Amino acid sequence: MKASAVTIKQLSSLSGYSISTVSKALNNKHEISKATRDTIKTIAKQHNYVPNNYAVSLRMQKTGSIAVILPEVTKTCYSHSLCHLQKTAENFGYRILLYQSFNCNTKELNYIKSLSDGSIDGIIVVSSENKQKSHYINNSFPIELLNINRNQPLEEIKQLSYSSLINVLKG
Repeated sequence: MKASAVTIKQLSSLSGYSISTVSKALNNKHEISKATRDTIKTIAKQHNYVPNNYAVSLRMQKTGSIAVILPEVTKTCYSHSLCHLQKTAENFGYRILLYQSFNCNTKELNYIKSLSDGSIDGIIVVSSENKQKSHYINNSFPIELLNINRNQPLEEIKQLSYSSLINVLKG
């Protein structure tokens, strides 16, 4: 993974301000003067500073990511659901991480286990089977089961996808 062009620590050295002051300036804290904020932001821009999303996620205790586990993205009903989930998630400021289970329950459970590391805010498991939610219980984040099939109308798939996403976001 490629690191940002410059870190807050490096911005501190470049600007002559403390790490704390640099952080506060970049986050528009009003206890830092406008002149200081502008100076630090100018230096940050010159050096292509990009906030570390993982550090921000840890601080905010929110990743902005929802995992979607579906059987196979090439199946029309699942791709319609995924498309609508992504569009809706983006409207709420979230991104979708896609995992394909290829109809393997073990893969689904392994994905859920690996995602328990705090890297996501919730999971939507898409399937054509009527699965039991108790099979997927996890205290780290909300999990929604989205049951759809190829015979459902597109509008119904969109509505079910929307409802599942909203349920995950509510926690």
